[in-house]
Amino acid sequence: MTNTDILCIERKFRDFPAKDNMGSFINNFARGCNGQIISWQEAKDKPNDFVLWGAGMIRAVKHAEQQGNNYYYIDNGYFGNYPNKRFFRIIRNATHDTRPIIDRPDDRLRVANIQTKPFSKGSRIIVAPPSPKSFTLWDIDQPTWIEQTVNELKRHTDRPISIREKRSRKDRLHHDTIQQDLADDCHCLVTYNSVAAVEALIEGKPVVTLGPNAATHLATHSLSDVENIKIPTEEEREAWLRHLAYSQFTHQEMINGTAWRILNGQ
Repeated sequence: MTNTDILCIERKFRDFPAKDNMGSFINNFARGCNGQIISWQEAKDKPNDFVLWGAGMIRAVKHAEQQGNNYYYIDNGYFGNYPNKRFFRIIRNATHDTRPIIDRPDDRLRVANIQTKPFSKGSRIIVAPPSPKSFTLWDIDQPTWIEQTVNELKRHTDRPISIREKRSRKDRLHHDTIQQDLADDCHCLVTYNSVAAVEALIEGKPVVTLGPNAATHLATHSLSDVENIKIPTEEEREAWLRHLAYSQFTHQEMINGTAWRILNGQ
């Protein structure tokens, strides 16, 4: 039986048809929650809960927030996706999990099979801006943000600064990976909402986050503190990773309802 209260939005607009692979997320989640698959044009003025996938739906996210709809946002997961993409984050009423850390068991973290590294010191600062598309949620111009962030950093440090813009998944996996960049004499990583902050903390590098970010509870938040940056304890990092593991799911967990049950505390 279809749960018509949950509207699972096909990722397409009249002017931007969906690619073939885009429907799988919505179709699978709809199966797990018995939701109704519907186009954005049909759904946008309804009061129902929405399910949305990817940065291509940012304007739908903004609309849902302005209209007061609850929504579930699906996008790439936080960890456990190398070499194959297995996990996808699903966040209720946000694009990243910034909730207070919930005490979770480590079962889902073990499945992700990540290896954390001890925190280490370095000299360079890596500035990792989100994509221009992601920044549209906050009406921020990416080049302007980069320029302002670098200028502000220079007021507080004379460390060398590198800019690392988001690139294709193929390049991220095989050429100048973020793991290699972080290992190359990195002091810290600075970003707004990018998942790069999560990757940095796993690699043992502290972070400065300037916007809604899944790493917010383990991060420094002011560029003026870049020389006095927060280093999380191993206990803090472990609890945080266990928490985030409960915000990301496989396709099968979308289909069989596991994602829906966890997201709704069942």
